[in-house]
Amino acid sequence: MPPSRRTSIGLAKRERTRTSLIEAAYRVFARKEFEAVTIDEIIAEAGVARGTFYNYFQTREEILKAVAAFLREEMKQKLVVLAIDDPAERIALAIRLFLHQAIRDQTWGGFVVRLGLMAIPLSETIEEGIVTDLEAGIHSKRFPVESQQAAMALILGTGLMAARTILAKDLTGDLEPDYPEQITQLILIALGIPEIEAHSIAFKPLDVVHPS
Repeated sequence: MPPSRRTSIGLAKRERTRTSLIEAAYRVFARKEFEAVTIDEIIAEAGVARGTFYNYFQTREEILKAVAAFLREEMKQKLVVLAIDDPAERIALAIRLFLHQAIRDQTWGGFVVRLGLMAIPLSETIEEGIVTDLEAGIHSKRFPVESQQAAMALILGTGLMAARTILAKDLTGDLEPDYPEQITQLILIALGIPEIEAHSIAFKPLDVVHPS
C-alpha cells in the first residue's frame, strides 16, 4: 500500500474516533449539568480507553467546545434564511426551528437547555443571529423597542424556558402541538409586532418559509 494511502486511512480513522468522542460527550452533556459530568463518563459512553480520550482532548471544557462547534455548524445549515428580508419573519423562523428541533430531538434539547449559552461557540452563533436581526428591526422601526439588550434577554430567556418546558412535557405527552408557534407569537408581540400580524407570521407554514 502506498504511504499516501496509509496516511489517508489513518487520518480517516482518527477523524472517526474524534467524532465518536464528540457524539458520546454530546449525549452525556445532554443528560447532566456540566459540573456533574466526568471524563470517565464520556470515556465509558464512547467505549474507548482513557488514553484514546487524551489523544484528542485534555479537559471537559475542551470537548464541550468541540461539541458546541459541531452543533453550531448544524444550526447554521438549518438557519439559512437569506431569502427572507423581514427581520420579524427571520426571528420567528429561528425560534420555531429551535423549538421544533427540541421537540424532535431530546438529546439536542437537553444539551441546549443545560449548556447552550455557556457552550462557546454555539452560544456565539445563537446570539450573533439574534443581534443581527434585532439591529435590523430596530433600525427600520420594525421593532419599536428601547433596549436591544432587553430584547435579547426576552428572546433568549423565553426560548430557553420554552425548550425546558418542551423537555418536561414530552415526558408526559401533553405538549400542545403548536406550542412553538404560540411562544413565537408572544415574543413578536413583545417586540412590538401587532397581534394579528404576529399570529400570521408565527403560524405561517414551515414548508413555505423554510422548504426542506
